[in-house]
Amino acid sequence: MVRSGQKCYVGIMRSLILALILATAAAMPAHAWWQYAEWGFTPSQIASASSGQAVPCRADAPVCTPPPGGLQPSLFVERLTMVGMPASASFAFDGSGKLAQTVVLFPDSEPALLVGLLQGVHGKPTDEVQRVWRDERRGTIITAVPAGRGTMLVYRPTER
Repeated sequence: MVRSGQKCYVGIMRSLILALILATAAAMPAHAWWQYAEWGFTPSQIASASSGQAVPCRADAPVCTPPPGGLQPSLFVERLTMVGMPASASFAFDGSGKLAQTVVLFPDSEPALLVGLLQGVHGKPTDEVQRVWRDERRGTIITAVPAGRGTMLVYRPTER
């Protein structure tokens, strides 16, 4: 027989473990190599930052499809693991060849999960309907977009 005190303890421990997992998962993207790709990098700088993993986009790569209102990516990395989930990333450049957009596609993720992670890291979105956050430290606007059965995170500089 489980006493109510034990149930409370088990519930608190589960909550703490879940909070620890989410905090760890939320911190993981900060250590991803693509996170260090700064706005304005050239394609060769992205290729170097990725240790050669970034390759030219292919028509059959879903992450190479331009996001709504976004730029056509020209480089991508097919297999990444971010926050414990499979993902891919693409990179688009402006007319002068400088990085102007990064897209991370989580092909089988629930949008609510990624929205929750973004809220944990960046707080309440600046636009809840469009699911938009501002990362002032990195000068980035982040938009969560449903993509098929998954979610696409679109990163753009705050100033173009």
